[in-house]
Amino acid sequence: MTVPDFRRANFNLCTENPFRLTPPAAQANPNVTSNGDNANAASATSEHSTQYKSTQQNYPDPSFSDIFSAFSEAFTQRKAQGLAFLELTNSELMLIKKSFFVTVFACLAAFAVGTVCWLILNIAIGAILHSVGVSYVIVPLLLLVFNSIAAFCLFKLAQNAFNYLSFSRLIQTWRRVFG
Repeated sequence: MTVPDFRRANFNLCTENPFRLTPPAAQANPNVTSNGDNANAASATSEHSTQYKSTQQNYPDPSFSDIFSAFSEAFTQRKAQGLAFLELTNSELMLIKKSFFVTVFACLAAFAVGTVCWLILNIAIGAILHSVGVSYVIVPLLLLVFNSIAAFCLFKLAQNAFNYLSFSRLIQTWRRVFG
């Protein structure tokens, strides 16, 4: 087996693809030599033209009814795709609606349970203060001060969180990114 010398290779421009230097048929043909012999080049050219004709594709000539049926089938598929998208959107909206109601119910239930726990905690603190010997008049005042401080802290937390509830920051961010 001899190793080909690529430094002395000659390339022919291919007619089937102008970006390919030699057609695949000529590359696979061992009879074509690149030593400059005109007889071999002429036989290679005639051989290449017969191979080119055999590899040339015959494109179909569709009738109007075939084109119309293809367009109607494409339209039917596109319409089914759109309906599937609408059904998916509808199911997502239904999921959001159900999630909203479950979230509202869970928040109300958590509020009720939290209120009961807060009442139990206040009753326990009042009982502990009474057992220590604090007067009946001072126990409710201490609980009122304790609950007022807790309510004020929670109100400040909610007020701080409410400042971030606006969509203006989101819109400004979108304008920076997209605008």
